[in-house]
Amino acid sequence: MAGRLRKSNRNRMLVGVAGGLAEYFRVDPVIIRALFILLAFANGIGVLVYLIMALIMPRPESVAGEPLAVVKDNLKSAPREASEAGKRVVAVLRGPTDTRSTDLTDGQKHKEEETTV
Repeated sequence: MAGRLRKSNRNRMLVGVAGGLAEYFRVDPVIIRALFILLAFANGIGVLVYLIMALIMPRPESVAGEPLAVVKDNLKSAPREASEAGKRVVAVLRGPTDTRSTDLTDGQKHKEEETTV
């Protein structure tokens, strides 16, 4: 097992809990995420466990301190982390962005239609 149990910056999808657990136990983070999802669908306990762990696990850049100080620090940074997690979820749901321009002029549209008929 690796050092201390902390949230992850590298394997982070929402808040870094599953990534931190995966780094600590040296397993693939997908396995930990799948376990949380299974527990969430089974009886809802996965969501509760994830939220509790998000509050009690220290951030990777924080210095080891009193457990109460860690929880206070996590509560203070919770709104920022929640908005960042929301942005990541939206980006994943939107999928990769297309860099090509799909805006065509009328002449190009007619040419394209003629060649496909």
